[in-house]
Amino acid sequence: MDFYLTQEQQLIQQIARDFGREQLEPHAVETDRKSRYPAAAIKAMAELGFLGLFYPVEYGGAGADFISYILMLEEISRSCASTAAIVATHCSLAAYPIYKWGSEEQKEKYLSAMCTGEKLGGFALAEPGAAPASGPDKVVAILDGNHYVLNGKKYFVYNGGVADVYIVFALTQKDSATDLEGLSAFIVDAAAPCLCVGRHIPKMGLCGLPTTEMVFENAHVPKENLLGTENQGYEILIETQACAGVSAAAQAVGISQTALDASVRYAKERVQFGSPIANLQAIQWMLAGMAGNVHMARVVTYQAAYLIMQGKPFTVAAAIARMLTGKAGVGVCNTAVQIHGGYGYGREMILERLLRDVKGTMLFESISEYPQQIIAEKLLR
Repeated sequence: MDFYLTQEQQLIQQIARDFGREQLEPHAVETDRKSRYPAAAIKAMAELGFLGLFYPVEYGGAGADFISYILMLEEISRSCASTAAIVATHCSLAAYPIYKWGSEEQKEKYLSAMCTGEKLGGFALAEPGAAPASGPDKVVAILDGNHYVLNGKKYFVYNGGVADVYIVFALTQKDSATDLEGLSAFIVDAAAPCLCVGRHIPKMGLCGLPTTEMVFENAHVPKENLLGTENQGYEILIETQACAGVSAAAQAVGISQTALDASVRYAKERVQFGSPIANLQAIQWMLAGMAGNVHMARVVTYQAAYLIMQGKPFTVAAAIARMLTGKAGVGVCNTAVQIHGGYGYGREMILERLLRDVKGTMLFESISEYPQQIIAEKLLR
């Protein structure tokens, strides 16, 4: 395995980089501070084929490989991590399970429209105050004729309020050995009767990623919208979260690269005692450590993406990538603030936003300790 990029991969990387600099950077501060959904940018990315980049042409996708998708997310994250998180939610958390477990009818109805950007995907897993399928507000789905009737509440719904279709996990078997074993996945239209998108949930970082509550009150979902089979939800969830984990890792790499680039520029420009601080060994060592962490993060991310591209098992590699890139990204951004001093702590520079955003990649649809659990289970089998 090597990481020499093909001409197609390099072209996609360059297009994403140019798009980020020209279309996202000028609005990134406003997107963050006003928690504004970047509708125009998402529409433009759909026109570029980014919303279905690694999905087959027959389903409306661009037919590129998974590494190209990861390169695109990395480049977009360098300019606006919130926008990258919206795209990652759509591609990795919503479209991926439909592509992997959906019927041909479901793919024709939903995946094709999602790949072209006609429909935006959202993801609903978490529930208020408890793990999925275990709290007083857990979402339960009961089969009634040709429909499942859903009741309960979801919390931290990604792309909530702007998505046209959601992947929703609900409990379909209450007497299972564990709650997660009785979990099922559903494709739910945003316009489903008795489905209500609740309040917007403010966040520390990734503020442009819409995050809401969602309430189901006897919401009727057609039987044919069950994804996979009943009680297969946990299996679907594990692999979907792994795919999203590689996406989150790519976001962390992009954010970290921006922090490193900004620190190198500042070190060359900032003069102290008659000389740029780049001449100080302490600063040089900080920059070298940052560069090493960015390189390590990029390698483990690309390695996990390569396994997905090759159709090989990738869950553990994805967990390792997520664990290492999140921690490395926080370290890189912390060091960047340190190099910039008081300027880095101020909101007039981008460092504080990068630090908040990279922390969000560690929590992107799973707690930060989730990767360790996956890795440990593999080691202790």
